[in-house]
Amino acid sequence: MRGVREQRLVFGEEAELYDRARPTYPGQLLDYVVALAGVPARALDIGCGTGKATVLLAARGVSGIALDAHPAMAELARRNLAPYRDWVVEVGDFERWRPPPGPRPFDLTCSAQAWHWLDPSVRFHKVHDLLREGGWLALWWNGSSSTGPVAEEIDEIYAELVPEITHKSGSTNRDLDLEQVPSDLTFRGPLRKDFKWAKDYSAEQWVALLRTQSDHMLLATELLCELTARVRSCIESHGGYYHQDYVCRLATYQKGAPDAEHYTPMRPVGL
Repeated sequence: MRGVREQRLVFGEEAELYDRARPTYPGQLLDYVVALAGVPARALDIGCGTGKATVLLAARGVSGIALDAHPAMAELARRNLAPYRDWVVEVGDFERWRPPPGPRPFDLTCSAQAWHWLDPSVRFHKVHDLLREGGWLALWWNGSSSTGPVAEEIDEIYAELVPEITHKSGSTNRDLDLEQVPSDLTFRGPLRKDFKWAKDYSAEQWVALLRTQSDHMLLATELLCELTARVRSCIESHGGYYHQDYVCRLATYQKGAPDAEHYTPMRPVGL
């Protein structure tokens, strides 16, 4: 009998599928974040998963540490980061993780798709301690929305089989409601910016993506199979492809007072 499964860790049960099926992030977003931090920059990627965001940072000249709570996810991140010798992947819960002694504080801490899994009473304070003055915290999520006959039919399938699942589109459209920074910290922000992009999925690709969603993974096996079979059939009956519009939502915070060393003045950016 399978024991109690913790939702934030179920991704590791399908690490290879996660690595193949999950979407990437817009290059413009990574360029924006790296420009804030500056290069060379030392970063901590919190909840790195299989390294999808970390590899994009590494390719832009950022070095650092990638951290994930699940060994299987971290192992794939090591494989994906193998060409980048200045990255180390560690396994552990962020709340209990301790940085190695010696290196200077981080210029950038970031979390792609994972900040909401961290303890709210710990996350801002710990990141604040890990950053240098003027350093940045960057948080982002792929949000999604689709309209049209295929989306409407898929919505009907979910309403019939699993009405409790609200994220039918394969990723969250998470509202970046992150303004409540503890008053004892010197974070300024957030600045918010949206990056729009799109992807066409085959029926099989879309079903694979659904199978990496934690709320789907926690469904009974028979129910998940029925759900994905009907979604697959729906997409195939509409030409075999499903168009997904994404909005990758970014929130950034800077540590320090305006007279801090390496401080970058904050300017409003559009959504």
